[in-house]
Amino acid sequence: MIPLSASEAISPAIEHTKALLRPFSLKLWLKLGLVACIAEAGAQFIVPPMGRHTPSSTSGIGAAAGAITSTMVAAFVVLGVIGLLVGLALFYLASRMQLVLMDIVATRTTFVAPVWHRTGSRTWRWIGFKVATFLAVFLVAGAILAVPLIYFVRSMPRGNAQPAPGLLGSFALIFLLAFAIFLIVLVTIWSMRDFVLPFLLFEDATVGDAIRDAWSLVRGEPGSFLFYLFMKLILTLAAGIAAEFCIVICLLILCLPLGGVAAALWFLLHQAGPFGSAVMYISFALLGLVFLVAFLGVILCILCAVLVFYQAYTLYFLGGRIPVIGNLLQPPRPEPPPPGPPLTPVLS
Repeated sequence: MIPLSASEAISPAIEHTKALLRPFSLKLWLKLGLVACIAEAGAQFIVPPMGRHTPSSTSGIGAAAGAITSTMVAAFVVLGVIGLLVGLALFYLASRMQLVLMDIVATRTTFVAPVWHRTGSRTWRWIGFKVATFLAVFLVAGAILAVPLIYFVRSMPRGNAQPAPGLLGSFALIFLLAFAIFLIVLVTIWSMRDFVLPFLLFEDATVGDAIRDAWSLVRGEPGSFLFYLFMKLILTLAAGIAAEFCIVICLLILCLPLGGVAAALWFLLHQAGPFGSAVMYISFALLGLVFLVAFLGVILCILCAVLVFYQAYTLYFLGGRIPVIGNLLQPPRPEPPPPGPPLTPVLS
């Protein structure tokens, strides 16, 4: 397979997505949409929300502390542990689904269970690499933001004092640094998933070998890989707008018939006594359930098309640079058999 540029990989990725998702099967779209949705969640850490109550005034600290009993503390600890375990389980599932989705798109298979078992041996290497990378990025980001944040907090006016002259400038610096860190984290996520994960998955490489191979590719064609990241950002924005538009259209299509049925039930049953009111409200609940299920199905189908295309786009960009991926996307043609000896005419 010849190497493709970031723009040239778009067309074959679209055709690959069409071939994988045709003929249309709602079961297939929902299944792959769920896999892709969970895999996309693996690009970030799923951490249970943690928070603390902040009293409105210092005079209420003692009352708030007195209202907290040992039972409440134990309940909060138990809920925190349960939330942490659920978050870690979801993070494991999402990380493993990233392997499954990439394998499914590359091999054009539609069966999840065989791929799940085939890619299982790479899971912990991938998770360990993600955790180490994110910890390093967050430590560096924290070190960069620490100084301007401390200065900003110290520059905050106290009481009726006037703001410090550099308060606005420090706020602008923090905002710019936070935006730059966001872009760095985004590029890091894409680079890990798009450039390192293929070596872990398809070549069963160690983390060190996968990083070296990925860095060798990027170092050999820095302009091509930077243009790929730029194109992926543009495609993400365009696909996001298109997906929002499709969701709004589907929402209107769902609301019109269901809303009409609900309105008809209201006019027929809202004055039909207790029995009619009960039937009406039960019908409203059923219509709401139908709407929710249909709407979730629409979202899964849209995510299926978008995220499968994203994965195919990455694979076609890498296919001409990583032979094992190129052979999966475009299997080499078998060589013709060597010609046999020439036939000699038989004289009668």
